[in-house]
Amino acid sequence: MSTYLRNLRKQIGHERILVPSTACIIIDEKGEILLQQRADTGDWGCPGGLMDLNETVIESLQREVFEETGLSISSPQLLGIYSGVNYNATYPNGDQTQSVLMVFYTDIFSGSIKSDQESLNLKFFSSEYFPKNLNPHHSEYLGDYIKFLKEQNAVPIVH
Repeated sequence: MSTYLRNLRKQIGHERILVPSTACIIIDEKGEILLQQRADTGDWGCPGGLMDLNETVIESLQREVFEETGLSISSPQLLGIYSGVNYNATYPNGDQTQSVLMVFYTDIFSGSIKSDQESLNLKFFSSEYFPKNLNPHHSEYLGDYIKFLKEQNAVPIVH
């Protein structure tokens, strides 16, 4: 948790806050998608997280991906922006958020996969065989990404 959020939480406790966040669909040469199994919930999803103060969206995306996977990404393309009450979350520690989630995709990355303390596992999956315990928010935008691939047209950018 960033210093900014830690200080904010000291002032407001677990109350719901609006948080900008980023996530990245990372695609390997076989077309498989990298998923992360989170240590706090056990759910699977794409790497990503909350923006820090003074970061651009792309800086946040690149930092989060690197911290959680050890990979450096390049040329991310915007898939969509997801927001609203469907993006409310309550974390295991009781913190409540509503995300404005900016989702990107890329097949350009370098480095070696290595997990951090936030990850139980990192693995590439075929889009036909995602794990059953996929985070519902991630499930929505991964579904949009698969639709985008099949139809070869743009997905609505704002949800």
